[in-house]
Amino acid sequence: MLGVRGYLPIVLFIVWTVALGIGLYGASTRYGDVPIDYLVYQRGADALRHGASPYQTLSQSLAIWRSFHQTDATIRAAHARGMGEQALQAYVQGPERPGPYLYPPTLALLVDQLHLSPLSWDILALLCIVAFALLWVRRARVSPWWLLLAASSWDVWGFFTSGNAEIPLLTASLLVAWLLWPPRPIRIVAVPAAAILVALVLLVKPFYALFFLVFGLLLLLQPTHGCRATLRVLVTTAALALVCVGLEVLRWGPALRREALEYVVHSLDAQWFALPVLTQTPMSSWNRTPLQALIELGVPATSAQLISGALWLGVVAAIIWLVRGRQLTFPLVVALSLTLLYIGRPIGWTLAYLDFVVGSVAWPVLPSWGRLLLLAGIIALFVSHWAAAVLTAMGAGLYLVTVQPAMPPWETWIVLPLSILLVVGVCLRCPLTAAARRP
Repeated sequence: MLGVRGYLPIVLFIVWTVALGIGLYGASTRYGDVPIDYLVYQRGADALRHGASPYQTLSQSLAIWRSFHQTDATIRAAHARGMGEQALQAYVQGPERPGPYLYPPTLALLVDQLHLSPLSWDILALLCIVAFALLWVRRARVSPWWLLLAASSWDVWGFFTSGNAEIPLLTASLLVAWLLWPPRPIRIVAVPAAAILVALVLLVKPFYALFFLVFGLLLLLQPTHGCRATLRVLVTTAALALVCVGLEVLRWGPALRREALEYVVHSLDAQWFALPVLTQTPMSSWNRTPLQALIELGVPATSAQLISGALWLGVVAAIIWLVRGRQLTFPLVVALSLTLLYIGRPIGWTLAYLDFVVGSVAWPVLPSWGRLLLLAGIIALFVSHWAAAVLTAMGAGLYLVTVQPAMPPWETWIVLPLSILLVVGVCLRCPLTAAARRP
């Protein structure tokens, strides 16, 4: 049972989260503007409502990316002359310029058919922020004081301010993990509920399949859960999720299916990856993935995609080989799945919850000097991300979420590898089963 001291961080977390959420929503809509990422979904919904395609043409998409680059270059040049804030204000007071629609049609359909307004969308995001943090602290059995890190992370609030779908998707993924991990909360509904959530997440951002794949593999390897029972649960969940996805794709209709397929085939050409490397900023600075880092090194986009995919598969295989036969806990499996999602996804503009999840998992097993290093690293990352927001507000450029430059992308080559090594190191401290100890 939690005492008064145990409930204090929970109360502080909820009060601070609600207050900050209201303040950021008010600030982002002060001039009648719609959160920029939500505006992308809304325009996609408007297009579908009028019988048009939610997708831009290749030339339109590349023109949008070029305009972002030009805006960033203009603001930085003005900042060098001491006029950065004026240039930023001119940009903010102009018409909103959202990015192209990058998702399957389901996201735009949901915004349209559920009549989601910016306010209802941000209320959903706020509830998801609270739900993710509280569920993680409870299931990971870590100190509630870790909640304050989640409540103060600019990675999380940056997504909230822009109205991005990432926060609900991360929360839904954690709920799936909780529903599938033995003992399941309510066995009769756990698998169908997990399947519906998996389908919903994949129909918004398909690359979340990386999270579910890693989680399923690691769950299947847990020797104490019963391999056959676990396999049956995973296969049933996957089958039901595929049925849900199939029914949704049928619901799109032939015209929308054709447009979505056309976009998927040419999706790499429609991204900023197709532009010359020197004109990919600021998107290339925001995108902290190995795919982006390889492209910045001069590897062609198609080859970089293949290399990064092979790299991800190699890392997954190595981790599975290292942790086989070990009794991993729920938080360790989720931490591995989340970190590998950030390593394998093609586009990742923040590292939301990475410090919260990895830090809270590693903290209990580290010696005093290790905790000091971990704390210093988390604080440095935390400060650097808030510094990006401050620099943006000062008119220094479109930093937004990170002070990492496009070259060298130090968060990609340092933060992500250290995160996965830290979690794997904790996993290797877990006990081996009796069968694994046999020669």
